[in-house]
Amino acid sequence: MRKLLLFMHKIRFKMFVIILACMLTVALSISLIAYRYITDLLTEKQMSQMKSYSDRQSEQLERILSDIKAPLGQLAGKLSETDQSREGVTRVLRMYQYSVYPFSRGMYFIAPDHSIYETVQTTVLPEPFMEKLFNGARTSWTSLQTAGPYQSENKGLVLTMAVTVYRGMDIQGILAADIDLLALNELIAGMNPSPTTSILLFNPEIQPILSSVKVRQDEYSGLFPQIQNYLQQDAGGFHPLYAENGGEFVALFGSPNSQDWRLASFVGKQDILAPVTQLRAYAIYLVLFFILLSLVISFFLARYIDGPISGLILQMRRIQKGNLGLRVQLKRKDEFRTLADSFNVMLDHIGELIDDKLRIEKMKKQYEFRALQAQINPHFLYNTLNSINALVDLKRTDEIAKVLHALVNLLDYSMGKGEALTSLRNELQGLRHYVFLQQIRYQNKFEVHFNVDDELLDYSLLKLTLQPIVENAIFHGIKEKRRGDGQIIVGGKQINSRLVQLYVADNGTGIAPDRLAGLLDPSNSDSDSDSDADAGLPRYSSMGLRNVHERLQLQFGDAYGLKIESTEGAGTTIIISFPAVKGAPADGH
Repeated sequence: MRKLLLFMHKIRFKMFVIILACMLTVALSISLIAYRYITDLLTEKQMSQMKSYSDRQSEQLERILSDIKAPLGQLAGKLSETDQSREGVTRVLRMYQYSVYPFSRGMYFIAPDHSIYETVQTTVLPEPFMEKLFNGARTSWTSLQTAGPYQSENKGLVLTMAVTVYRGMDIQGILAADIDLLALNELIAGMNPSPTTSILLFNPEIQPILSSVKVRQDEYSGLFPQIQNYLQQDAGGFHPLYAENGGEFVALFGSPNSQDWRLASFVGKQDILAPVTQLRAYAIYLVLFFILLSLVISFFLARYIDGPISGLILQMRRIQKGNLGLRVQLKRKDEFRTLADSFNVMLDHIGELIDDKLRIEKMKKQYEFRALQAQINPHFLYNTLNSINALVDLKRTDEIAKVLHALVNLLDYSMGKGEALTSLRNELQGLRHYVFLQQIRYQNKFEVHFNVDDELLDYSLLKLTLQPIVENAIFHGIKEKRRGDGQIIVGGKQINSRLVQLYVADNGTGIAPDRLAGLLDPSNSDSDSDSDADAGLPRYSSMGLRNVHERLQLQFGDAYGLKIESTEGAGTTIIISFPAVKGAPADGH
């Protein structure tokens, strides 16, 4: 058992399993893709045929209706010219009795008193249908009305189609023709050669007029309500149907014709996919063959690869003791030689990374020191003291204590204990002191609004991240605006469990596109730079945004930092991204 476990941990066994799994995955994927492709192709072909047959049937039905409507309209015009007597009406009917042949089972005239005039007294029209025809004649000017279908005692299954006979605006009666539905059904159904596709024609009341159903009665009874439901929703195109026995069908609903009749056809999915059954058997044989072939290939391939890997592992173990000066030597000229060379290059890179790590940590400390030093400089102190002097001249001595208090707190926060990180709560408090001093200096020329969610206040942030950005907004964004017009918004929210974003938005002058592209680029030297910048550091803007961006990336990684969005003349928004981590050291306040 132990030997079996040891063998299962060997690279040979793992490679055998991986290669076998890959080959089987490819074989099964190809088989599945081919099966799905053919299935979709057959389904698309069947649906295309259904659509073609349905369009032809709709066109033929429309021609039949036109052939019925035209002579009925002409005959109605002739009848309106008669004296409406039985003799006059029957004489005209006799002249045009074959005008709607071959589907007509007789034409007749219905007088307003519901009397029926015809050449041969054979028609018995149910009273509800007669009322429907007269109601339709009184409420609409529709040129062609339908009633039925219904079972006539002597004509069989018929559908009555009628036009109203007018004299001026007065209704003189209704001219009707009984249409042989069996003949019409035989013609329409004969246009669909598919032995599995069923057809239904519905009137505006969603009752079937014609039908050619090719499924069992128990299946049809469950499908018919679904078809009616789709028609009530004015559905068009293809839709699924489900039989009670679990069978699935595809239905096609056509557009309404001139009489608002709609054609629906449906076919079972098993009939569509019948040719796939034989293909499935071939696919199973093909998969079994690939399984056997994969077993053989995987075994020999794993054995071939395992030999040089074992030799490579043996040499690598000599380096496990920690002597990074050793290098792997392999006398092969294939990919395993490349692997050994890559391992040697990796050892070289590890040494370089160790040196880079030490250099980056040193640069990080330098950046932090210079960032802290840059925020409270003699120029800022000079302007603050001038603001205090101006308050004395204006006899606003009661505000001097507030200015000094804010200055002391800002100095205390900025110099602090020297920690790199602080809480967002402390960062915002220091920012408020800075904003207060700048509002005193510029006599409330601008307003600053804070819109930061309370749940973000305990997250850790680099000290003096927001102050340089707000300072940039004041000096380069809204300094030239009229008093009270400047607006700065400091906000933020948590994007997800790992990311927090703050933003500083102003309504200032904005940034030109050509300058915006290079603001955060270390290779761009068009920013204010300290003349005494260290030779080992990139050029550095003491008041700029690049310092904050580079400090964030040095502290948290390249995925974080600043993003600048600006429209010239409309304002600037700077987005600060940093990880959602709590537990910054206290600042000693």
